[in-house]
Amino acid sequence: MTNNKTLYFEGAGWFGADSSKATDVKNCRIRTAFTNNEGKKIYLEILQGNIYNQKKKNQVEKYYIHIDSIFYITDDPEIDDCNESRIKHDWLEIKNNYNYTVEDITKVINNLCNTDFNNIVTLPDLAGYRVHREKGGYNLANDFIYDKELTEKREEIKKYFYELEKSEDKKYPNFSLWVDQEDKNILHLLRHFNGYNKHWTINTDIENWLDSLKETKLGKYAC
Repeated sequence: MTNNKTLYFEGAGWFGADSSKATDVKNCRIRTAFTNNEGKKIYLEILQGNIYNQKKKNQVEKYYIHIDSIFYITDDPEIDDCNESRIKHDWLEIKNNYNYTVEDITKVINNLCNTDFNNIVTLPDLAGYRVHREKGGYNLANDFIYDKELTEKREEIKKYFYELEKSEDKKYPNFSLWVDQEDKNILHLLRHFNGYNKHWTINTDIENWLDSLKETKLGKYAC
């Protein structure tokens, strides 16, 4: 959440899917965590539902909002928030009366969560926002600062390795690139080879990031 009342979401689905491209939400599955006007913390995950034409089975008549999870975050280890702290809602009313659009999702959130957002934004993968912390708990969108310029630099790095793998005769480039949760200037690169993986870190805070490429032990993913 920012001063202009925009709520950020992590894109949890595939950005390249046809369904993700079908609406201005830009992803078929989105999730976030935030603080409402009462100071209560909330986790929210929304899926894109499809209603198909009865006569033309492959034609979607409507993309609707399906709330997969919505609950208060209590930070109490004795409470199963997902089941015990759920925010009640009429899923059928939402399905029938709202579309899977930025405008309607914003309305539904404000109605259910005691918020006054003006807008929602689904951030690209390399923006670095992840709802779930690596060691448990949640990263609140309230605390996240979106750096468009840095995100674009990360995407240029991704393009570099995509083209590198294509030049190595890989029909389908297969690597992972993600932002470190502790240091926004560090990228993790995981490349997959026949029978083994390799992991590197990249420092985006220098002009020639390629000079910072350093192979490191990840401690998982067999590398």
